Amino acid sequence: MKKLTGIRMMAERLGVSTATISRALHPDTCHTVKEGRRREIIELADKLRYRPNPGARMLQKGLNPTVCVLIPRQEGVFFSEFYGRILGGVIHAVEGTKWEVGISTVNMEGKNALDEFRRIRIGSSAIIYAGRPLTAAQVDELSGYHSPAVLLSSSLPPDYPAENTGCHVLGVDNFSGAISAVNYMVEFRHTRIGVILGPSDSRDFAERERGYREGLARAGIELKESMFFNGSYDHESGRVGCEYFMAQEPRPTALICASDSIAFGAMDQAKEQGITCPRDLSIIGFDDGPWATACSPKLTTVRQPLQKLADRALALLTSSMMSSEANHRERIFLATSLNVRESTSLAKG
Repeated sequence: MKKLTGIRMMAERLGVSTATISRALHPDTCHTVKEGRRREIIELADKLRYRPNPGARMLQKGLNPTVCVLIPRQEGVFFSEFYGRILGGVIHAVEGTKWEVGISTVNMEGKNALDEFRRIRIGSSAIIYAGRPLTAAQVDELSGYHSPAVLLSSSLPPDYPAENTGCHVLGVDNFSGAISAVNYMVEFRHTRIGVILGPSDSRDFAERERGYREGLARAGIELKESMFFNGSYDHESGRVGCEYFMAQEPRPTALICASDSIAFGAMDQAKEQGITCPRDLSIIGFDDGPWATACSPKLTTVRQPLQKLADRALALLTSSMMSSEANHRERIFLATSLNVRESTSLAKG
């Protein structure tokens, strides 16, 4: 007897028709299947890692397989430098392939992550989650998700072990990147180094803070809490943080900022106070988006390799989609690099 596979296998297991299975798994017809039955079908499809045959879909509907990128449902998200670079990177990564990119804005607050992923997966072959940070409980829920998915490490809670997740985890090595920024300032004889931090409930910023502290400790620089300023991730935090440090006596000769946006704010505030960067104050950012070379002076910053991240995400998902036996729980953290430009110089004296 021929072994049942795909839709026929699911229909046999659940005691329903193949037509019911097809309707439940298609975004245009899923509403015609009762909610309880639809949920049951979607759950089984996920557990079996079932996906429509790409060739059959193209023949029937003229469609290509879709990788769905999930980003936050918030005002201005499409103008965000980070999310813009992520989306642009994924779109570039699929050029010349059979895959298409779908974009969905999500608000996961109070939601069951497993249910949301299974719902979204109906209309896509794989998911890249680049949304707001999930709770530990939500990440735990995803241990029951069996279809191809990549979680950006920035979406994990700060202290959640990446090895405990049920999906691919992909990110950048924020910790080592922050250490490289400290090392560079120390090499340029800076010893009074102020640090402007982003929110500690963000995994990225928490990792950068740990890196800054570790780098300063390795250099033998006393970790005075007065040399750390906690703010948000934006331009205004840079302005307020710079004003805080410039009021100190003696004031820092260098500032390390947890994002480029913070660094831009610090540069603007320093200029307003008549402090010349980099002659009087060296500044380093973290991101290396397109504005880093558009400002004056051009910003020295730690580069996040977001295009490489997007390329690697697609490679992981392609591997998972091609074989149900492929490892779908890889943990990959890409190296950062320090791009030295005009906003840093040798310390005076």
